[in-house]
Amino acid sequence: MDDGIVAGAGREAPDPPAASSHPVRVTGWDGDLPHLDAPVTVVVTSRSDRHADVPRLVAVARVAFGAGVDVRAVSYVADASPRDDLAADVPWVRPDPVDGIGSAINAGVLAGIGRTLVVVDTSVDIGPEALRALAHDVPGPTQARVRTAEDAARSGALLVRPGALPWSDDRDTSPDDLVFGADQPVVSMPQRTLVPAPCLPDERITLTAWTFGAAATAGFAVRTRDVGPVVRTVEPGRTVDAAVADVVASWRQRSRMPAGRLGDGVVAGPPLAPWGLRPVTPTTRSRPDGPHLTWSLKIAAPAGPEGDGWGDVHFAAELAAALERLGQHVRIDRRDAHVRDDDGTDDVTLVVRGLDRVPPNPASVNLLWVISHPDDVADTELRSFDRAFAAGPAWAADAAARSGVAVEPLLQATDPSVFHPGTRSATHPDAGHVVFVGSTRGTDRPVVADAVAVGADVRVHGPGWADVVPTALLGEPALSRTEVAAAYASARVVLNDHWPDMAAGGFVSNRVFDVLAAGGVVVSDPVEGLADVLDVPSLAVAGSREGLAALLDPAHPWPSVAERVEVAERIAADHSFDARARVLLDAARAERARLIG
Repeated sequence: MDDGIVAGAGREAPDPPAASSHPVRVTGWDGDLPHLDAPVTVVVTSRSDRHADVPRLVAVARVAFGAGVDVRAVSYVADASPRDDLAADVPWVRPDPVDGIGSAINAGVLAGIGRTLVVVDTSVDIGPEALRALAHDVPGPTQARVRTAEDAARSGALLVRPGALPWSDDRDTSPDDLVFGADQPVVSMPQRTLVPAPCLPDERITLTAWTFGAAATAGFAVRTRDVGPVVRTVEPGRTVDAAVADVVASWRQRSRMPAGRLGDGVVAGPPLAPWGLRPVTPTTRSRPDGPHLTWSLKIAAPAGPEGDGWGDVHFAAELAAALERLGQHVRIDRRDAHVRDDDGTDDVTLVVRGLDRVPPNPASVNLLWVISHPDDVADTELRSFDRAFAAGPAWAADAAARSGVAVEPLLQATDPSVFHPGTRSATHPDAGHVVFVGSTRGTDRPVVADAVAVGADVRVHGPGWADVVPTALLGEPALSRTEVAAAYASARVVLNDHWPDMAAGGFVSNRVFDVLAAGGVVVSDPVEGLADVLDVPSLAVAGSREGLAALLDPAHPWPSVAERVEVAERIAADHSFDARARVLLDAARAERARLIG
């Protein structure tokens, strides 16, 4: 509701308040709007810097329907537009602009509407005959077919790929006048179909959502109509925020509109800041027959040596190898290649979500796998993907309840070809020691500090530790993957810790899986639900410094080597990248079948 503009159900608005420096948002109305005994109500909307064009459209409405026509004008602010003075002798609904075209439509109808509503914006040049044709015999929401100032067609919005921004039909002739929704502000509808317009910053999505909602509520289809010359003199900008992204995501389960021969794919344009939605254009592309799909794995690591040591790089490489063993074609895209000119050829985009939010690619199936930093993942991001997975079961359940979309648990994993008991050596430098492998991350790592404090025989491998732990405890500044595997298999105990948000969400570090797969023993800080997913004797949790001291005592009874090998075999079977790849491939195939039919 607008701030007090509507007095109550079925009543006209009282005198509007004095002009405000902040445009108000008019989101709807109480109860049912009055159905006026008038053939037509015309609402003229105008961005606040185009008031000079309002008298023109008011005059067109009076010529089209008679001097006594119910015509109203509403000003709105969009893109921080400046505010012109209100033109005199114009039937303004209120003396100040409202917030966006959706608010303008809602404000314009609050007093009730006649048997047909016509909304036309000052960015449109239309004559009396075309306006009259637009209002004649209107069964449901109807948009006039429009040409731009550059003579391009605009024939309504078509949903050529669920989950992508609707395409503005730019064909000169449409084989069918049914569309998903309007995309131009020259629309008519019968009074019985009217619903409140959404208050979104993007004009096209506002119009599409409004007309689609009106049609769906009343059981009608949205249509376009050739009413004669109608020209869009000013093209709108695009403003995408979380609300727009959520509306588009809500159409994910809608079927593609029957729109003739539009092709079997889309070409995606550049992402629209800040939420990364991408405009699309239909295209025809050849798709491979059979099970072989082309995958793009998106990770947050930067390109080049700067990113080579990131854990995301190893994770993606091992996952890619597992997918390739299933016959898939995989490329790994680091931060600089999250959007590519040739990404229309990707069948599947898999975002391995770490530090970066990556825009979905509307030309492909989009899978999201949250493996770390879950507090950075917004609900809107979850709703933007075809399927969402999370390595933390507790977080997945909370996120699903909060976002309204399914978030499926999919734990992190290990590569048994690298991490296996065969790498164990009794003569390894780490044999008999408590080992930690990792960087300082530029912050305190309590599990290491506590192990040092209780006097454990610690060896710390990784960068940044020289000024943090005593020199005698320093291992190597860097280890290869095979060297890490040997360290895990040979150490007496391996230490592990988690970021607080990961521990709270049940995100079990892949280090845990690596150590167990290598036949090692791991002591971790507490993680929500850890015992539910990994109930094995070679994993223990230290909830305090005292508990850690007891577990790191050389006299602590750990499972035998044979028992650790049995654990390693279970981990290899249940928690390998091959197991995770099979889940992801099944999801990709199901979503691809849904999207392309």
